Amino acid sequence: MTTTQPRKPFPASELWRDWRTLCADIGERRAGTTAERRAIDFIVHQFLSAGIANTAIEPFPCASLKRAQVVVHARHGRRWRRVPAVTLVGAPGTPGGRTVSGELSWLEMPENSSRIQRGAFRGRIVALFGPLPASADTHRRLVAAEPLAVIHVDDRLPFTWTKNDGVYPYWVRRHGMPPTLTVPYIEAWRWRREGVRHLRLKSAVVQPEGTSHNVVAELPGSAPELPALVLTAHHDTQCGNEGADDNASGVICLLALARALRRAQLRRRVRFISFGAEEQLSVGSAAYVREHRIDPTGVGLVINFDSVSSPLGHWQMSVAGAAALQRFGVRQLAAQGLDVDAEAEITPYSDHFPFNRAGIPSLWFMRTNFPGGRWQHHSVHDTLQNVSVEPVQQLLAAVLPMIRTLGGQSRWPFPAALPPEQLTLARRTGRELFGPLRH
Repeated sequence: MTTTQPRKPFPASELWRDWRTLCADIGERRAGTTAERRAIDFIVHQFLSAGIANTAIEPFPCASLKRAQVVVHARHGRRWRRVPAVTLVGAPGTPGGRTVSGELSWLEMPENSSRIQRGAFRGRIVALFGPLPASADTHRRLVAAEPLAVIHVDDRLPFTWTKNDGVYPYWVRRHGMPPTLTVPYIEAWRWRREGVRHLRLKSAVVQPEGTSHNVVAELPGSAPELPALVLTAHHDTQCGNEGADDNASGVICLLALARALRRAQLRRRVRFISFGAEEQLSVGSAAYVREHRIDPTGVGLVINFDSVSSPLGHWQMSVAGAAALQRFGVRQLAAQGLDVDAEAEITPYSDHFPFNRAGIPSLWFMRTNFPGGRWQHHSVHDTLQNVSVEPVQQLLAAVLPMIRTLGGQSRWPFPAALPPEQLTLARRTGRELFGPLRH
């Protein structure tokens, strides 16, 4: 007599199938492109196949980088040598896409921020080492300093390849932006070591307004008046990579949880949202919160999955909410064998933040592998060869019981609201980075 073994809820074959479709079959999924739309259609199909009839796509406007030609040369003595470079999505090109040349000035940030004054870099090209301006005031001063261009050298990623990234759309619209590029860390190292003084460069970009989409699917609950539990990820990528970790890994988590929960009898609604244009600073998430006027009466908690598949790494759980929420999350996960480094913080760099701004607490799961976050971050190395299915299975197996517990309860053992000091910080940060919450 043979017995049928129960089906494991998160088989590797299903996870890899979804991963391969997003990354190998579709590939790079820049916001507003046909490739992103293919990913959206695939996600919709998977939610419908999981039996979630209440599935929809919601469009919103975004910047869509169609083409970019970036050429940078550094002068070594009498010779000019070409250097790999890419534009930051959302940044303008050089005027008319023409070549500009100028003397090289260095900013080591944030300690050199006082040097950023009106007209200080007129006719010069600025190499900015460290973080780009994190405050609107510093950004405005950098624009007013009138550099020909800014070259960002990310000190978190000391490698030989370029990193792709984006700029804050609201700041570009409201304050303007100089042409802004990135080059490999090791190239900037060589410039400083060899005393490079002059650069010439051009950045010709075609970047019209496009349309991205959020995918929203919801499982009903027996008490629909209760605030929903919302699970989120993003399906778009930066340029030049297939985004296997950032963030196809989060999307496959959503799809796997949808399949695992499709027959669950829960009191609360469970909503799954795959956002577009996260890589432009959570444009899709911000649009969703704004258009639906999301507040704590409708959403009680957001659980966000973003970059969760590093083979070698550390589990991070970023907590926006009361200390009791952090304790609850740590205990629930530890009971399933998952230990996390939990940190209470308000951070705007993933899709949970627009919900925080609206007063809603969140848990953000990420798996880091490097002091700067992830060594393959926004590069050609974010591929299926550099992810692992085992961490994803581990996370899903630990999170699913917590979701069932939360979905089955009318009252949670933590406040479904942000503490006042966190809410003040979230609102202030949101106004600066996104503008008004309501239009």
